[in-house]
Amino acid sequence: MDHRPPRTPGEELRPAELELLALLCSGTDAESALARQQLEFARWGGYEFEDCECFLISFISKRDCRSIRHGGGPFSTVDVGKGGEHLGQLTLWVVDGYLHSVDYMPFEDDPGHLPTSENYTLEFVGRN
Repeated sequence: MDHRPPRTPGEELRPAELELLALLCSGTDAESALARQQLEFARWGGYEFEDCECFLISFISKRDCRSIRHGGGPFSTVDVGKGGEHLGQLTLWVVDGYLHSVDYMPFEDDPGHLPTSENYTLEFVGRN
């Protein structure tokens, strides 16, 4: 049974998703600043994997977005913990200079949902 909420690609990102993205784009370098600028135009792009709330990022138009100078792949990482235990990592991916997706890699059992600051400790690790 699919526990994920029904969504349509192109919808606005939800507050919890925006919060994760803001944290993932919180670096102090110029490329993180460009990533934050892209967030203004970002939309929810669909579920990336079956049985996971990891999501793709889409844009109605990239015309107003400046490209991020990044070779592609993992862009930044956030550690996920609870009660002092390290549970996994959230990763923001960039492809062809644009925000692409958010993945969650748990170290043990996958809860099937993205962690939020409401239920977990989220700590920016840095840019990759």
